[in-house]
Amino acid sequence: MTRQKPESIARFLHELRHHLSGWKAKAQRDFSRESFQNELKSLANDPVYSRFHLAHPDYVFIRLMGRMSVSIGRRLGEIYDKIPRMAAQARYGLSHDKVAVRFQTLELDLCIRLQDLGSDDCPHLSRVVRKHFNVDLAHFTGVGAEIRYNFNPNDSARLRKDKAMAGYLRTAGLYPVYLVFAENSPRLRDAIASLKRAGWHFLIGRAALAFMTDLVGFDISNVLDRPEISNEVKEQIGRLLLSIRDSYAANRFLSKK
Repeated sequence: MTRQKPESIARFLHELRHHLSGWKAKAQRDFSRESFQNELKSLANDPVYSRFHLAHPDYVFIRLMGRMSVSIGRRLGEIYDKIPRMAAQARYGLSHDKVAVRFQTLELDLCIRLQDLGSDDCPHLSRVVRKHFNVDLAHFTGVGAEIRYNFNPNDSARLRKDKAMAGYLRTAGLYPVYLVFAENSPRLRDAIASLKRAGWHFLIGRAALAFMTDLVGFDISNVLDRPEISNEVKEQIGRLLLSIRDSYAANRFLSKK
């Protein structure tokens, strides 16, 4: 039986929970007594910070909070960028290693090989590719996709990597798909022409979102707004903030002098 939408959402929720679960452990470790004392000692031994009288418990807490803020921002970006990948893992029941394939030093955003799919999922993937690209996937080993929310045509290093990736995909027999969700990226036409010559097949804007919706069984553009997903995120963030508030470092900062 083909997986239905509720199961895909449940699997996506499981993948998202896995990505969020490490935050609480990081907070407990970084805001612990040992970490706090080590940071204070480091500041006291620093020739600059010590002379500016910043080897102080209050400043230690500020530093720890700053690092946590940067870490959260970085992790949010990683999670948001990986939503399509997590959605595909959920829809097809694939492991991370199956969808996050590396070619030389480059990691593909999304790989779905026919050999990794169940008997019902192979025809589904083939139908999706035929619908959006008018291509018979029987001539390929699967689909390899690069995904961009915004496209920066001035990133020459990224363009070189994308061109190299197209060659790796052709060698592997994968159909190269390039999705750009934003429709108003500057100089998009010139960059696309260059990448098309390298072998990529593009979908842009609504067409890219429609492809992903058919591919994974739900609209990834609003998946974080779904009640079950939003509630899980709220719970995980609540645990993170509570662990910081109850930490040794926070108690030192908030305690009466």
